[in-house]
Amino acid sequence: MESQGKEKGLKRILICMDWYEPGFKAGGPIRSVANIVNALKDEFEFYVLTSAFDLGETEPYPDIELDQWFDKDGVMIKYMSRGNMKTAAIKGNILEIDPDILYLNSLFSKLYTLVPMTLVKKIPIIIAPRGMLGAGALEIKKVKKSLFLRFTKLMRFYKSVTWHASTTEEEKEIRAAYGSSADIVVAQNIPTAQQLLLEDIIEKRKTGVVRFLFISRIAKKKNLHLAVQALREVKSEQPVEFHIYGNIEDESYFKKIEGHIKDYGNVSIAYKGPLNPALVPTTFLYADYFILPTMHENYGHAIVESWANGCPVIVSKNTPWKGLRVRNLGWDVDITDPKYLLEAVQEAIDLSEDEYLSMVKESYAFFKEKISDKEIIEANRKLFHNAC
Repeated sequence: MESQGKEKGLKRILICMDWYEPGFKAGGPIRSVANIVNALKDEFEFYVLTSAFDLGETEPYPDIELDQWFDKDGVMIKYMSRGNMKTAAIKGNILEIDPDILYLNSLFSKLYTLVPMTLVKKIPIIIAPRGMLGAGALEIKKVKKSLFLRFTKLMRFYKSVTWHASTTEEEKEIRAAYGSSADIVVAQNIPTAQQLLLEDIIEKRKTGVVRFLFISRIAKKKNLHLAVQALREVKSEQPVEFHIYGNIEDESYFKKIEGHIKDYGNVSIAYKGPLNPALVPTTFLYADYFILPTMHENYGHAIVESWANGCPVIVSKNTPWKGLRVRNLGWDVDITDPKYLLEAVQEAIDLSEDEYLSMVKESYAFFKEKISDKEIIEANRKLFHNAC
């Protein structure tokens, strides 16, 4: 496939992944890739090969043409129909695009990682495990994943790839799984740009209600039940609301806690359904705290987006973000005992207005000065240049 990108000498990158925009139900990995593409699309020629269905959906995205490459804002995308999601189609697309680099956004995806890995011999490959090698993530379907890791290590299946680690913690996880000689590049995820002004955030927070927010996939890994339990037990003279947003990925898990999602005196807990990414800033605008007692996050887009919108967080210690209370950004708590999460939620409710606003300002400034950094984009740029 010829293109203007090739004529300009741009490196051609083929990204294979299960879900991409406008999908959002698979959470952070979609945003991770979309933010890379949007930041670097003038410097590289990106092609995205993905499915035409959001996570858990049986109907394709509306208003898209299936099984055809099309240009969307300078990025070539192909959304594959169910009937076309086969090994032969993956091979045909790789041959057609003839990429300089193959970027795979998963460790375990059969069609979009394992199949391309078996088909490609001489093209440089980058794999982003997206937290799948974290201790908490490996506890889910533990036996199956353990066998997979042993087999792929024994067969040296990933011996020639470059690993994209989002953090130094993830770098350690990759080395623990595939050895000290693994070729790893650490490039932090590129965050979504701040859209709200600090002055507007502070004004909208004066509601007389303490509002907690959960935005994530509803699955065992995210430990929503611990957040629900903590909110049920807090004591407050002022109204407290806990709004839960997310795609129900694990129906049986949600059913176990669904009966506890209700009102408890002046504490109201409500499930609000999936949240379109376009509505995230507006949703954070009226929230006082973000809560995510997760088993593991290799980055945590929702955590970072919370700070971008001046919203302090209450998270587990199983994320890269540590020492949050000392830094006035929120709380990172040990979730092995539920009392620690309850104590953090209670402290958040009991903060004075001045203490809370100080935390809001610090969260907003932390994102602006430390997370939204040109060096992060440069690290991602080098990831692709060095792989060629």
